[in-house]
Amino acid sequence: MFKKDDIILRAKALSADIEALDVIQNYRHIEAQIHHHPQIAKHMDALKQNQKQSVNFQNYNKPNAYERSEETISNIRAEIDAYPIVGQFRQSQEEANETLHLIIETLATRLQGAHHFSGSTHHKEE
Repeated sequence: MFKKDDIILRAKALSADIEALDVIQNYRHIEAQIHHHPQIAKHMDALKQNQKQSVNFQNYNKPNAYERSEETISNIRAEIDAYPIVGQFRQSQEEANETLHLIIETLATRLQGAHHFSGSTHHKEE
């Protein structure tokens, strides 16, 4: 039986191992490039502002202004998507998410197997 501290240490080690994976490192690298890209940052700020405006227009029942705002948002998104680094980011994000999902599924399967195993052993003892 493991103690809570042992499990926490193993979880931290697993976290460090996951962070060291090439797919995660690649994602982090591209994410940093995105965050330090001045034109993308400018577009992201404009996108956030327009999204807030759009919500306000919708809440205050201003359909024409809302429609124009949504069109502006769509145009800003298209401008952001035109940067090659954004496509690379989305691809690396998808790969990282798939890897993390696989790890989580593997852990869940092993935990369920361990639970069933200990449960079946427990029943035999009764």
